[in-house]
Amino acid sequence: MKWIVAASLAALGLAGCVNSSSGDIIMPLARDRAATASIGEIVLTGAPTTVSDGFPAIFQREARERLDKCARGDRPLRMEVRITELEGSNVAKAYLVGDSNVIRAQVFLIEPTTGQRVGDYEVSRSVGGGGLFAALAMAEAEEQMSAELATDICERAFGQRS
Repeated sequence: MKWIVAASLAALGLAGCVNSSSGDIIMPLARDRAATASIGEIVLTGAPTTVSDGFPAIFQREARERLDKCARGDRPLRMEVRITELEGSNVAKAYLVGDSNVIRAQVFLIEPTTGQRVGDYEVSRSVGGGGLFAALAMAEAEEQMSAELATDICERAFGQRS
């Protein structure tokens, strides 16, 4: 009987993460443009006051890493991002009962030569779960959710998973 309790506690401690995505495609990037596009400049136009001082650099690094894998064309677009919400989970709560990291943003893809908006996306993603692995995975919310936002754009604008 003791081993059942021990195994149950171990399983609880090792539970994983669940990823969810929603949001609207206000203006989809045209398929022919998506096939030839890359992301040149990434401009963070707004972020919540709760983010760290280092967040702009973190966002640039994480978003660039993901976007370079999915948008590999030779015609660069400018990506403008206004983050309206970025919440990190409570690590203790995530371990014990589950919690989530959340990001919500508006993303515009801009043709840099004309300034014309060619894509418009509302992003709402969360990564949550419970247990030790989830708590550890969600500890770096700014890094994780910056990458998740870029993954969302890869999927919805470029039709690829990064």
